Amino acid sequence: MSISNQSWVLRQNYGSKTNQTDMRELIITKKFVTCPWGGWGVHRQNVIDKIYNDRRPILVGRSSRGQDRRFVEEMAIGDIVVIPFVGTKECIIAKITSDVEYAIDSGLKWKEEDGQIQLGDNDGLPFQPVGRRIEIIRDRFIQAKPFGPMTLSKLNWILLLPNSSL
Repeated sequence: MSISNQSWVLRQNYGSKTNQTDMRELIITKKFVTCPWGGWGVHRQNVIDKIYNDRRPILVGRSSRGQDRRFVEEMAIGDIVVIPFVGTKECIIAKITSDVEYAIDSGLKWKEEDGQIQLGDNDGLPFQPVGRRIEIIRDRFIQAKPFGPMTLSKLNWILLLPNSSL
């Protein structure tokens, strides 16, 4: 990792509507991460159109606070991402290996049911999120303390040493 690379915390929990076990499995098997607000619907289209979702009012009545913009414009190949999941201290640590892709073919479909997003082989729409490809460095990193609540935020530092326990 060069000195110019950055480290990020990147949650994969769209509006607290996704099953975190399913998201973890998706990341491990498909080796990509999704852009905050880049999963589906008008919010995804705003990211594609580079309008982003940081202005109110938008349909859900809240702002991305620039997280989608930073994913697209600041995150870069070689950056490290720590991916925490709700309900567990285990995180995935990965390295970004691609530029932004605006329609990753996940092979899955999505639909909203009872206020939750269902991903899988269902009768929904194709799940083609805005995202980036990754190389998984470690899939069961235990976080020492909780990360902040933002979906995407920069880490001040992350220590990656050869032969470390990372």
